[in-house]
Amino acid sequence: MSKIYEIPILSRGRVIMPSEGDSVEYGGRTGARFRCPNPHKHVHDLVLGDAGKLQDLHDMPMSKVLDFLAALGPRLKLSENPYLQDSFEMAIEAGGLTKPLMTQLYERLPSMFDRKSLEARVEKAIGIKYLDSWVPQGETEPAASIRVRAVGCRQFHITAGNVPITAPGTVISGSLTKSDCLIKTPSNDPLTANAVVRTMIDMDPSHPVTKHFAVAYWKGGDAFMDSEIIRTSRIDKITAWGGMASMQHIQKYLVPGLDLVAMNPKFSLSIVGKEAFESDATMREAGAGLANAAGKFNQTACSSTRIVYVESDTDEDSIQRLIQLGEYVYESLQNLPEYFSTPADKPNPELEAEMRAIESEDDFYWVKGDTVKGAVVVSKFDGKVDFAGELTNRVVNLIPLTDLASMLGEINDRSQTIGVYPASLRVRLRDQLAIRGAQRMLLLSSQIRDAVEEGAVAALPHDGNETLRRQVRWMIDQGPEA
Repeated sequence: MSKIYEIPILSRGRVIMPSEGDSVEYGGRTGARFRCPNPHKHVHDLVLGDAGKLQDLHDMPMSKVLDFLAALGPRLKLSENPYLQDSFEMAIEAGGLTKPLMTQLYERLPSMFDRKSLEARVEKAIGIKYLDSWVPQGETEPAASIRVRAVGCRQFHITAGNVPITAPGTVISGSLTKSDCLIKTPSNDPLTANAVVRTMIDMDPSHPVTKHFAVAYWKGGDAFMDSEIIRTSRIDKITAWGGMASMQHIQKYLVPGLDLVAMNPKFSLSIVGKEAFESDATMREAGAGLANAAGKFNQTACSSTRIVYVESDTDEDSIQRLIQLGEYVYESLQNLPEYFSTPADKPNPELEAEMRAIESEDDFYWVKGDTVKGAVVVSKFDGKVDFAGELTNRVVNLIPLTDLASMLGEINDRSQTIGVYPASLRVRLRDQLAIRGAQRMLLLSSQIRDAVEEGAVAALPHDGNETLRRQVRWMIDQGPEA
């Protein structure tokens, strides 16, 4: 019999373990069983009915909040933290990432709490003085008599589990906004947020940051839980990640006074200009960049490329060049470092069946690879495969377009990350991509550099949102200073 994980409810410094007569057993999305206290019995432990109880965190200087987070970081070493070790073990079983990738992600957790980076982020996104005080809007009247403050509130976070860094990221955003946060964990990662907050409880259960976190799992679509929690008397803002069905479910409960920061389902793609075919070297460079864009986190992230539009004609010679580009993409997929991307632990039977079905249609498609090692599907006409929305396990579809502008109609508010090659193409298309809804552009090269992960840039928007700014309320105080 497989292990059943015991996952407590965490409620503002308290640990509530499942027990006889107070437990419900659940299953992860792809595996693992776990038992939690019955959330129906503890729903009032999860919410802060009296917003006035945020006063302690409101009064705490941001420097003290940052000190606490900085002290938390070193305690999140996978090799030393038993809560994270359980979380890691369960994430391997319940999630969709391979062990080398999961190891690399968990080992990044301490660096996410680097004090200098967090301070730069909150300063740029909100302004620390606005979180700590009432800030005059000018030196002379009438602006001098107008003051503005960013105010923490009661937040409800419905997190995604495709990559485990979402959980500590949620803890960070809640802390930096001086807010009270209820985190509903996902079935494919029900333990990482729990592990981080439980470590905070071990550090100091009475610290104002710790006292304003609650973490629990319950099955999505539980009408009782949602109706009890999503009320203006208990929640001010919701930050939700998830599929379309989940987002539509949450929206049923929205009323005036509740602000939804929606991280809707996203789809990412890449665009390659004709310059890629100038030489074998440029083809290899573009192919390596596409492998990085498709392979990152084994294509589980919203930012992972699945569709590639390539500036190319569809005559026989042009298609042969496109196939050669596909060969280089496939070759590069096999050579990605395992901390970045690996073969899948198991095939995707449905996607595999789709690929094998079109493999015989060689007048229309060229296929190389499978759903374990990764694969490239080259369309020999200007259309994507019918199963484009199901591409995963490092499977990418290359589509020839005589005029790249013809793909602009595919761009909308679901278009998250657009990889481009060469650099000149980015400048040429960025305004058209932006006004249609695209949210980010990256250069494709043999080494894609992600400025957010490297800490080079603080407080960039995510999914078109300035999330930290939206997760606080802004109040105006107008009149002479007392």
